[in-house]
Amino acid sequence: MANCNELFHEYNSTIRLSDDKRIELIGVRDNLRGRIQTGYQIVAENFNHRHQLEFQSQGSFVMDTIIRPIHDDYDLDDGLYFIGSLRREDRPSPEDFHNWVRQALDRGHDDIEKIIDKPTCVRVRYKEGFHVDIPIYYASNLNAPDLADKVKWWILSHPIEFIAWFESKINSGFQKAFLLESKMYSEFEKWTNDIRKADHQLRRIVRYMKSWADLRREEMPCGIIMTILAANHYSPHQRDDIALKETLVNIEAELKKNFKCERPTTPEGEDLLIGYKNKDAFMQYLRYFIDNAKEALEESNQKKACALWQKSLGERFPCHLAKDDIKVNLATSSLAAGATGNKPWAT
Repeated sequence: MANCNELFHEYNSTIRLSDDKRIELIGVRDNLRGRIQTGYQIVAENFNHRHQLEFQSQGSFVMDTIIRPIHDDYDLDDGLYFIGSLRREDRPSPEDFHNWVRQALDRGHDDIEKIIDKPTCVRVRYKEGFHVDIPIYYASNLNAPDLADKVKWWILSHPIEFIAWFESKINSGFQKAFLLESKMYSEFEKWTNDIRKADHQLRRIVRYMKSWADLRREEMPCGIIMTILAANHYSPHQRDDIALKETLVNIEAELKKNFKCERPTTPEGEDLLIGYKNKDAFMQYLRYFIDNAKEALEESNQKKACALWQKSLGERFPCHLAKDDIKVNLATSSLAAGATGNKPWAT
């Protein structure tokens, strides 16, 4: 059987966020934070509303599962925290907080194309094509912040818990204090550098799945769902092609029994697939992906195997590097077949 592991690693280097782009996005994020801080001071004077502001990067950017989208329309999440002691019933409404953030941003922004007010965040879309989502929180205690949801009102939501949950899957050494305590910044930087150097296989599996979904973006579940599905059904292997296939098989088996994806952190148990309207299409794409993966793993010619992977992962999958010959590595084949010799990779 053809071994496409090195092709997957090359593909990973293509879809993974580059260091230069990471630096660029950090610059955009920091500039946006400065605009909010400055604009909010003016807004606060007009509304007699003063709170200390804090920011926390969230999600895939911190976990290094963010990908380079096909059209470079990056999605960055940066949480904005209003620090105060008002009870829910005594605070201004979530919509008020959204309005203040929009007004704070709406001041001389030649690089911004549009500011969009969504139920759980304010989205800033840049003319270059990418956007930054700013979820808004109110917190007297950063360990228990309330999300300003314009539909559900104030709801307990702690995005750092999700990062901690994911990082616990691979024992990466993440500590919530990295993001909650400024004195831990140097330790956070070291941790970030370490995880990027190590690049655990689960992070790569999440990127592969996100990149697959990026080909059919409007029909596919969002990134957090892909991350939860991959983490809950991850099947490690020394080869990425086998690990990905086995993980997909596990995901399909679970979704066939119960089509749901529960949030593992606050609000715990929330089914993120409630309201998702493309179940049939997603399950068909997943089955197609698995079928291609099975056939690729049975194929002895790497060039032909690569073409099968490319059917699901798109033209960025590097078939120009594949070898057009047949080589069977008995040691690798034995390992892939598993100790029982029943070819679990082909089931």
